Amino acid sequence: MSEPATSPRARSDVEASSGEACLFNLTWKSHEDELTNTWQHYDMSAQGVISALEDQDLPKPVIRYLTRAETRPAARVLSGGVALVLRGINFNESQDPVDMVSLRCFLEPNRLVTVRSRWLASVQETRKQIEEGESLGRPTDVLLAIVEKLTAKISRHIETLDSALGAFEVRAEGATRELAKVDFSGLRRQIASVYRFIAPQRSALTTLVQIGEGRFSEDQLERIIELEDLTQRYAEDLELHRERASSLLEAQLNTLQAEQNRRSYALSLVAGLFLPATFVTGLFGMNVAGLPGTENPSSFLIVAGAMVVISGAVYAALKLNKWL
Repeated sequence: MSEPATSPRARSDVEASSGEACLFNLTWKSHEDELTNTWQHYDMSAQGVISALEDQDLPKPVIRYLTRAETRPAARVLSGGVALVLRGINFNESQDPVDMVSLRCFLEPNRLVTVRSRWLASVQETRKQIEEGESLGRPTDVLLAIVEKLTAKISRHIETLDSALGAFEVRAEGATRELAKVDFSGLRRQIASVYRFIAPQRSALTTLVQIGEGRFSEDQLERIIELEDLTQRYAEDLELHRERASSLLEAQLNTLQAEQNRRSYALSLVAGLFLPATFVTGLFGMNVAGLPGTENPSSFLIVAGAMVVISGAVYAALKLNKWL
């Protein structure tokens, strides 16, 4: 492929903050047939994005598909091209990675149109490849390069989740009191959020293989099938992580329950040991006439000794019955 030429309308993501709808518009020629290929990338949050897409003679159904608010990973044939919605890990600063970024794509034989909601590293890395002259061939190759980078970043994030989960398991192993202090809520939420989009993303890649005959080469279809298999494996890994997190949560709840039972048991034993003494002090604490020993100076010692003896007898009874 010859050196890619950036069109005069090319834009960078830095300029997107000023409200530009078209972030960049790259053009290059295929080495095989010298046909001109284009890749147009838009910012969905910018004003005038719909007008900018209309200026590119995109059919209205395609524009609606690329700019709709709610999306899930999916693939379909639309207006003679391939419409594809993907999700990528959100690595933007000060944002939650599990809030996955959507990328909407429309593929034609010599044009790729992508619309993003937030900055996506996979898109910028692929753009850099083209600008530096790396041979990506047709727009189908560009799309597959983006999908491969998205999948690789998902893999790295799942490995991060696995490491965090393993650290929790090591921390909790053989230390029940330490387990009670672990907060699994954030990790479990991350696993659930990523799995929510990974499963339909595998289905989208499956559909892309089915509708890709005649649009993708045999080698490209093999690459998509491999990405589909990888995504399926990541979904299975996330299911396993979810089960591991659930097991840890169950162990944590059991630990908390056991700790609460131990404390309740200790309080019950203390109450049982002091119950006779409480009864005696309550009985002799009544302010009524006729209480025995009120005139005897040794009465306190006698009553206190009796309470000690009774408490000792209760303690011995608990020991004999193996309650202690």
